[in-house]
Amino acid sequence: MKRQPTDMRSNLSNPDRTSHPMIVRRVAYVAAALSVGALLAGLRVPAGWLIGAIVTGLVCSVLVKKMQLPDWLFKVSLGVIGANIGFILKPTQFVEYHQLLLPFLLTLCLTLAGGVLLGRFMHRFSGLDANTAFFCCLPGGASEAIALSKEYGANQSIVAAYHTTRILFFVLTIPVVAGISRSGSGSFGINGSWGTAVVSTGLLALSVLAAVLLARRLKFPGSLLLFSILIGFVASSLVPEAEIPRFVPGIGQGLLGAVIGLRFDNQTMTQLKKIGATALISLLLYFVLSVLLATIFYGLTPLDWFTSLLSVVPAGAAEMSSTAMALDIEPALVATLQMARLLAVFFAMPLLIHRFVRRVEAPK
Repeated sequence: MKRQPTDMRSNLSNPDRTSHPMIVRRVAYVAAALSVGALLAGLRVPAGWLIGAIVTGLVCSVLVKKMQLPDWLFKVSLGVIGANIGFILKPTQFVEYHQLLLPFLLTLCLTLAGGVLLGRFMHRFSGLDANTAFFCCLPGGASEAIALSKEYGANQSIVAAYHTTRILFFVLTIPVVAGISRSGSGSFGINGSWGTAVVSTGLLALSVLAAVLLARRLKFPGSLLLFSILIGFVASSLVPEAEIPRFVPGIGQGLLGAVIGLRFDNQTMTQLKKIGATALISLLLYFVLSVLLATIFYGLTPLDWFTSLLSVVPAGAAEMSSTAMALDIEPALVATLQMARLLAVFFAMPLLIHRFVRRVEAPK
């Protein structure tokens, strides 16, 4: 019997079937991404760990060789980012923010309305069918939008390519915009003794492990980030003298950037070319919409404009939380509002689909 060729994606998703050269390439890539991130952080580039790793991923994916990292690495990066936020979280931070609810709901409604309008814009000027355009411009819940798009007859490849590009575009531009008013800070020192740093890092590692295990049992959008923040907060409360070395959250941001950077490849560019110039225009309109929403939120709340921008921009809860931590811009508050936005979009999705998506009959 003729032997069937091994499926590359199966190898990537199954660690037991991954070849030794592939493991070496992955390790070398992650090391390179973290090194570039550390270099940019050392040069005081805003969110240097994150941006450096993303750029490394883009170069590797587009110009060198496409590869896929294991899912657990992404989970570890989220856990490290979330647990670090939990360690610096102070409950008193939220006492003065009770007046954020109504402005948040207003900007959420405007975000959803803007996403629907952008979807109609893409449908009219790009040649995409209405369902594909709708799922492309859904402002949040990228994984859910991509998964549901196929069920409703949308072009899943184009939806995935657009969301990948949208998140990448925002993650590369928002830190630059928000970092304009921020002076860089040290990224490699420790806040206390080396003994305290080692114990604190071990405590953080246990917090990440606990959050990953809990998120496997209780799954919902943003669950891992939320659990890691909560567990990190509890751990820091039990050991108040814990001080996480400043390079540890940087490594978490670098790992996240390494994963994100690889998502944009030549296949993504091919899918975007099918949309044409409308894809670029819609991304720019998305950015303008985010700036307007941040300005409205800023005008209605006591927050500064950059915190408002990171809190309401539809660019991924983990990515914006990581950026907020890198720039020291209210990371706990940004993470909370971003996760609230993500959950709100998730629960609003059935209503939006019922109202704006055309039902496609299954082929007979």
